Amino acid sequence: MTEVILQVYPTLGDEQEMAARRPIGRDNDAYQRMLESLVELVKAADDLGYWGITHVEHHMHSEGMEISPSPLMLNLYLGQHTKRLRHGQLGLVLPAHDPIRLAEEIAMVDHMLKGRLFVGMARGYQARWQNILCQRFGVTSTASDMSDADQRNRLLFSENFKIMKKAWTEPLLQYDGPTYQVPFPIEGIPNWPPADTITRPYGQPGEVDEHGTIKGVSVVPRPYQSPHPQLFQAFGASPGTLRWCGEEDVTPTILMGSHEKLRQLMDIYVEGANSRGRNPRFGEGIGVCRTFYVYPNGTPEDEVRARIRESVDRYEKPVWQGWYEQFGFMEGARYDGEEGPVPKPGEHLADRLINSGLLIGGTVDSVKRQISEFLTKMPIDYFVWLFHWGMIPRDEGLQMLELFSNEVMPEFGLTGAVAGQA
Repeated sequence: MTEVILQVYPTLGDEQEMAARRPIGRDNDAYQRMLESLVELVKAADDLGYWGITHVEHHMHSEGMEISPSPLMLNLYLGQHTKRLRHGQLGLVLPAHDPIRLAEEIAMVDHMLKGRLFVGMARGYQARWQNILCQRFGVTSTASDMSDADQRNRLLFSENFKIMKKAWTEPLLQYDGPTYQVPFPIEGIPNWPPADTITRPYGQPGEVDEHGTIKGVSVVPRPYQSPHPQLFQAFGASPGTLRWCGEEDVTPTILMGSHEKLRQLMDIYVEGANSRGRNPRFGEGIGVCRTFYVYPNGTPEDEVRARIRESVDRYEKPVWQGWYEQFGFMEGARYDGEEGPVPKPGEHLADRLINSGLLIGGTVDSVKRQISEFLTKMPIDYFVWLFHWGMIPRDEGLQMLELFSNEVMPEFGLTGAVAGQA
């Protein structure tokens, strides 16, 4: 069964508001309105049967487009207003965090939401904030170019991921890696004062030795879900990332329009899984990013076309061309065998998104047909709907979600499931 996750950038307003209230990112009234609107959104998504909602981790966004410096806090806040909707991030930038502290915070939120949490991870691509916040870790944002900076970023991502999983699954955490040791120093932390009075009689066995030296730690609490929340990778689109996701049983969320390229990446995921003894079916454990625009049956074709183009100009263009294109994400819209810039000079963004397959739009019946054709070829587990709430007006956005839920989702069994228990 394919589920739908709403990818929502916490946005403070459309371009007109961003200009009028510059810098809107520090506008308290705008932030309060955003929180109120997100509460309304998650309540609607909860009632309509969407599987989950996710936010990004980004910092210092004075422009107001991605106001989510702590997505776990946002997950917890919004999760108090829902009953079955899962909350997550796409994703937490692992090289920007201490892995044990992040593992603790994830476990706490998992308990507070009683298992309605999923965890997305990313390496980080925005130098403005990552180079500043990560300076103590000696890591920066990077492209996947095999440079020294890229290798350092990959090292910290991989190591932090390993430490987090060990912290969740092993009662006694010990680790000796290239950038991190538990305990530190690895030989042990001597002269732990309450060794005999508290730690040895009540703590994790093996945590302290007979000399009062700390030999490992027990990270608490363990997650509510066993062994940990479901894991996702944000916007994975490289062969190496897909192989790693398969090896580690992490769900990639692929931003790629081309069916041929998608199939190749999904095959690589299966190969990675097979190398670790897992045998998922083709499409199992895969998420694909798409944008949807759906209108009632009977809406004239020329009206549908005009409304999609207008919506792309108003709500998609600031994100795709103002933001994604500047960081190279428009590569996901490249046609097979195409060279040169994407989109082409003079090409309307709506045409590129539709023709590349990244935007699925039309009447209810047309959207059903397009989804059916896609799922027949690519039987994935998750659609990640790039839903630009905050750019899209409230009424229009809620009507779109309701129409998709009531008229499209039942056709494919796209219904939310009850969150898993411990």
